[in-house]
Amino acid sequence: MKTVILLAGQATRMRPLSSYLNKGMIPVNGRPLLEHVITKLQRQGFTDLIVAVTLFPEQLQHYFGDGSRFGVRIEYVPRPEPSQTAGEVHALREWLPSGEPFVVHYGDILTNLDLPAMVRQHQATGAVATLGLVTGVPVHAGVATLGEGGRVTAFTEKPPLDLCCNAAVYVLSPRTLEYCGPGKDFGRHVFPEMIAAGEDVRGYLDREAYWMDVGRLSDLDEASELMARHET
Repeated sequence: MKTVILLAGQATRMRPLSSYLNKGMIPVNGRPLLEHVITKLQRQGFTDLIVAVTLFPEQLQHYFGDGSRFGVRIEYVPRPEPSQTAGEVHALREWLPSGEPFVVHYGDILTNLDLPAMVRQHQATGAVATLGLVTGVPVHAGVATLGEGGRVTAFTEKPPLDLCCNAAVYVLSPRTLEYCGPGKDFGRHVFPEMIAAGEDVRGYLDREAYWMDVGRLSDLDEASELMARHET
């Protein structure tokens, strides 16, 4: 099954590192961020990869090559004008096999979500789209509980959410492409439109998975600690 890894965009929240490094090449626990993503996919049996990339694609090509050193096959698709997540996938239509489902995995998230089980659920249900979901994702701010007269009765710094949160990993059937287009985002546009249209959109919830969005410079230390605990 083809797996699209999205690394398009300007990575502005990673500056100044992203001024001279592709985001996927930024070190996390001594290895490039993208290497952690690829290693996890390879271990789960997903080895046919398409990488959509904007900044410094030559850095990825030099380090990862054709992917054989990592047990995968990589095709690179330069995206000089990034167009949101669903817009990027829309632009990759000719690289996707006709009539077959495919995986989308954001290139700046670290997770061990059970993707093989998610694919099996997608195939068994006949869903048009299956969204990977995780719990325990922390809020990036302290949360206050207010009582009478505005008195703060409780305060928790960055509590984990006991909600089904978007893991930024999807299994999509070709029909999903009908909802994709330039400038469209999966979370803000595509999935709400599909649900409103009555499409069969399902979630695969993995309560045991770790998950982290490595989107900002301030995330790098925590990301390295996470990988030090979980990578072998």
